[in-house]
Amino acid sequence: MFKSFKISLLLVSLALLGLAALPAYPRTETASLDLRPTEVENARTLLGENPEGERANPQRRASAQDGAGSGGQITLSIPKLGLEDIEVPTADSQVELDQKGIIHLKDTGAPWEEGSNTVIVGHALGFMRTEIPYVFYELDKMEPGDEIIVKNLAGKEFTFKVFDLLTVRPEDYWITYPVPDKTVVSLQTCTPIPTFEKRLIVRGELVS
Repeated sequence: MFKSFKISLLLVSLALLGLAALPAYPRTETASLDLRPTEVENARTLLGENPEGERANPQRRASAQDGAGSGGQITLSIPKLGLEDIEVPTADSQVELDQKGIIHLKDTGAPWEEGSNTVIVGHALGFMRTEIPYVFYELDKMEPGDEIIVKNLAGKEFTFKVFDLLTVRPEDYWITYPVPDKTVVSLQTCTPIPTFEKRLIVRGELVS
């Protein structure tokens, strides 16, 4: 009897682990419960990372700003999307992104560094244990001129205005590179729902 109880407990645990790997569905989206495995994998793939959290060919992301962006945690506000002072840790693994829901990509720039490209990545949906799901669910509503506000640990504000929106492939590392003659922030999320085959990039230029 005790053996049967242990087996039942193991089966329940495995079921819970399986549920934890499923994407969380948007509040305003009619969700399908039968997303194909490739769609789940695409949702977890970022800048060439695989589902195990290993970044593929990291040398392809090497740029003039490598080693930058080490000035500590930042916060993000986007008035258009109703986001205010969202804490954004610096990280570079898929595991950390899935846990938090949003990260400042390590070894990209920081707003206080002239000529840098601060890359902030957020999930459009998230997973059942994601701390901040849906953070970039409405990122596609951003338009040129919209404000993106980043603060450092001291509370100093860096205000950017959107100047470009583009859709790229997951392996397009060049979006992390500096933009000539500009200090920019690049916001990235998966698109479209539910296939997540591409990456939506919203770029803002530092104005104050």
